[in-house]
Amino acid sequence: MNAHRHVSRGQALVELAVGLLIFTIVAIYGIHFAEVGYLSLKVPEAAVAPLWDSTALRVHRMEPREDQIGDFSPFASIAPDVEANARARYADFDGRSSSVGNRSEITQVFTRMDGLQLDCQRDDRVAFDVPRSLRPILMEPVDGDFGAAEPNPDLGQATDSPLDGIYENVGGISCSAQANLQGLPTLPGLLLDHARSLGQGLKAEPHEQMKACATGQAVGGVCSGRYGILLGDFGFSDADASDHCPLQAERPNEPCRANPTFYYAAMKVFDNNRRSAGRAASEFAEAFAGYSPVDESGFFMSYRGEEDDYIERDTPRGEALDEIDRPRNTGGPDHKPSPVRRNSNLCFLGVRDC
Repeated sequence: MNAHRHVSRGQALVELAVGLLIFTIVAIYGIHFAEVGYLSLKVPEAAVAPLWDSTALRVHRMEPREDQIGDFSPFASIAPDVEANARARYADFDGRSSSVGNRSEITQVFTRMDGLQLDCQRDDRVAFDVPRSLRPILMEPVDGDFGAAEPNPDLGQATDSPLDGIYENVGGISCSAQANLQGLPTLPGLLLDHARSLGQGLKAEPHEQMKACATGQAVGGVCSGRYGILLGDFGFSDADASDHCPLQAERPNEPCRANPTFYYAAMKVFDNNRRSAGRAASEFAEAFAGYSPVDESGFFMSYRGEEDDYIERDTPRGEALDEIDRPRNTGGPDHKPSPVRRNSNLCFLGVRDC
């Protein structure tokens, strides 16, 4: 009877030891894989952070030049700038730090991550295109018939755009990141101690190194997935390109002094579309008055902002009763319009001094 009790107690002890071994293995590897999942998130974070940083940098600017208004030279430096900044911030895998630490790895209980590699570069695959087509065909009048196309028109190329010289399709940038994940020596060593103490002959191998990718999985030890972002900003947001542009009625193709950049950009689109569609109005004035007061093919452009206190006298019916938007209405009982108008020295159909 006593011998049976001793055997039962010995079996329970063995079952407890085996159960503790299994529980310990499950707990250790549960912690390890949780650490792998947590640390792996640092890699896509390091790849995405420079993309968001790039949205704060200048892509292009507008210049007061008649031929090439859009200047996209700042775009080339965006990718290397954000990459260098992200490398410094995430060298220790912690982008929250205001100062760069000395360590180049991050260590948890059973897992270590090191060897961060970050790459950002210009990517033309991340892009959209501007409208492109041939220039419109101008029609010439024909006596007693419908208008006919002018002979040998210069329609340009199908790849031309009215925004040529102003806005370009420069694409965006893309970034990739990868790092090494490895189990610490304490992970297999602890299991070896348990196995040897139980005499089970368990063979614990060192944990193999894994590759953590920002997106996708490593193929042949290389992470090929990338994150991309399309870049572009409004080039007319600069103070020197957003000023007013008063109308110069008798001086076509002459840029306004306050904002020549905006003027040249609008005139460039006008030129790319072959300017005016014929001279029918000028020919009418010349036939009946002997003189045309304006060049139809000439470019006139005007922009007046709030800084000019330029408010039209006429107000749409009912707008004066709008109590919500009254401060922004163009006219109405609360306004005292003071438009500045430039008197023309030419009247309709070219009659002077009328």
